[in-house]
Amino acid sequence: MTAGKMIGMAVVLLFTAAAPLGLMAWLHKKRGGRWLSFLIGALFFPVFAMMLEPLLHIVALKSPLGAVMQNNIWVLGLYGGLAAGLFEETGRLVAFKMVLRNEEVPVTALSYGLGHGGMEAFLLVGMAMVNNLLLGMLLMGGGEIPPELAEAADTLTTTPAVMFLWSVLERVSAMTVHAANSVLVFAAVRTGKWLLFPAAILLHAGMNFVAVVSAAFLPTAAVEGLVLAFALLTAILAAKVYRGLVLQADAREEL
Repeated sequence: MTAGKMIGMAVVLLFTAAAPLGLMAWLHKKRGGRWLSFLIGALFFPVFAMMLEPLLHIVALKSPLGAVMQNNIWVLGLYGGLAAGLFEETGRLVAFKMVLRNEEVPVTALSYGLGHGGMEAFLLVGMAMVNNLLLGMLLMGGGEIPPELAEAADTLTTTPAVMFLWSVLERVSAMTVHAANSVLVFAAVRTGKWLLFPAAILLHAGMNFVAVVSAAFLPTAAVEGLVLAFALLTAILAAKVYRGLVLQADAREEL
């Protein structure tokens, strides 16, 4: 275990905690984003993605589809992407239609998206870095590694330091898509353009599909490049929708 790896993991942990909070603080100060919307997004992610979605996976893995997924990366990527898209975008729909139903300003979508994406980053990546750092300190201190952690220790010692930093770019892409899809679902609820809701599901599924399938054939740099490109295209679409929401909000204020 090297100091470079420890620093890399610490940087990733700091990013997953500080970036969403920092962006939300800026959004609150400059655009009037509300922390309530951020917190709702942070709460809805674990409920829909980590509590409800796994119930579908249990059923799917026990079905004939489960055997197919274990042997076909294309089917696995398609199923995983659609499942994530369905549950997480439905979470956004429920939030905007029920919990945040009185929040009409477009910045609500961005605040929610930062909370959703930020919580995902911290739970999936940040907590993994906490575990890695603790294991790394044990290794550097020459402590005895419990048998159940031996495989994790071997992986940690053989992983190049730069690989941890790729997690930062991965989270940038993921948080970008979460913010963008929050705009699409918010617009679907507030304007009645309901095709934006399935569009958000498909875009979410598409990025996950690209990430899973490309990882089986391409080096990490290429995978993260593809995912970032997909995220930016999604953001461009959402930006056009967001501008429309802002224009509508401004028109209502003038009446």
